Amino acid sequence: MRQWRNPFLILQKDGVALLDVANSEQRLLKPEELAGALAALPASAWPYGRVVAVQEGTPAGSDDDKAEFRRNRAVIAGTLHEVHVVINWVSGA
Repeated sequence: MRQWRNPFLILQKDGVALLDVANSEQRLLKPEELAGALAALPASAWPYGRVVAVQEGTPAGSDDDKAEFRRNRAVIAGTLHEVHVVINWVSGA
């Protein structure tokens, strides 16, 4: 994935991080902020078209933390589907 040039997202229990591949900086977003953040990216950020890579790891912590992680995964997947962005799921391991 080092060569990935489209937006790269990292699922977290409290939201999703949008990775800036140019400087490896992560911007933590609430799930409801994701569509707007992606829309604000320049066209040059989408050389592969409307597709993002989403890294998902194994949620750790309490059962409540794991449930929150799964809920965020579902909300983010639904949001991306609604805005017609394809997901390339990537293992966090």
